[in-house]
Amino acid sequence: MTMPTPGFHSFSAPHIAALGILAGLCFLVARTARKLTPSGRNRLGRSLALLPALYGAVFYVLQARAGVLSWEYSLPLDLCSVVLVACTVSLIRPSRFLCEITYFWGLGGTLQALVTPDLAGGFPSRDFFLFFWGHGAILVGIAFIIAARKFRPRRDSVLRMMVALNVYALALGAINALMDWNYGYLCGKPAAPSLLDLLGPWPWYLLSLEGIALLTFFLLFLPWKNYLREPLRMTISPMRIRTEGQKKFHPKSQKRQ
Repeated sequence: MTMPTPGFHSFSAPHIAALGILAGLCFLVARTARKLTPSGRNRLGRSLALLPALYGAVFYVLQARAGVLSWEYSLPLDLCSVVLVACTVSLIRPSRFLCEITYFWGLGGTLQALVTPDLAGGFPSRDFFLFFWGHGAILVGIAFIIAARKFRPRRDSVLRMMVALNVYALALGAINALMDWNYGYLCGKPAAPSLLDLLGPWPWYLLSLEGIALLTFFLLFLPWKNYLREPLRMTISPMRIRTEGQKKFHPKSQKRQ
C-alpha cells in the first residue's frame, strides 16, 4: 500500500531546503569554474549540460509511460523548453545570443518559479523532484555561464531580448492558430486558476506579460550597469595620459626653454 503524497506548501521546510541546496550548488559550480583551466571549464560545462538534457529525456519518458504524449501538449515549444535548449547548447558551445536568452529569459522565469512553485505534490513526490531538477539545472547553468564563460550583457541586451521574445511569441502564436494549439497560453488562459487571472482577460493579459518581461529584463540588467561603464573609462584615461604627456614634452615648449 502506497502512502499518500503530502501537498506542496510554499516556504515549508522542504521548499527552503531545496532552495538552499540549489544556492549551494550554484556557489560551488561558480567557485570551481573560476579555478579551472580553460580545458577544465569546457569539460565541466559539458558535464553540466547533462542536467537539462537528462531532465528533458526523463520528462518525455515519463509522459510516454503515462500515455499522455501528444502533438498538442508535448512539443518543446513553450518558453521553459526553449530556455532548456538554449542553456544546454550554451554549456557545450557558448553563443553570446543563447547565453543572453539563458540569462534573461531563464533567470527571469526560474527565480519566480522557484520562489512561488506551481506544484500539487510536495516532498518526496516525483513532481517535486522533477520541478526542482528542471529549474535548478537552468540556475546552475547560468551560474557557470557567468563564472566560466565570463558572460556580460551588452548595452542593448534588454532591447534585443524583448525583440527576440516578441518574434518567438509571434511565431508560436501563428503555429497555435494554424494547428489550434495553445502553447505558451498565447491563445487563452489555462483552465485551472493561475497567476494569469490577475492580468486581465485575453488578449490584454499578453500586454501585461509584455510589461512584466520588460521590467524583469531591466532589473536583471541593472547589476551589470556599472560594469559596462568601466571599459569606457579605461579607454579614455590612457588618452588623457598621452595628451598630458604630449603637452608636457611639446617641441615648442622645449624651444622656449
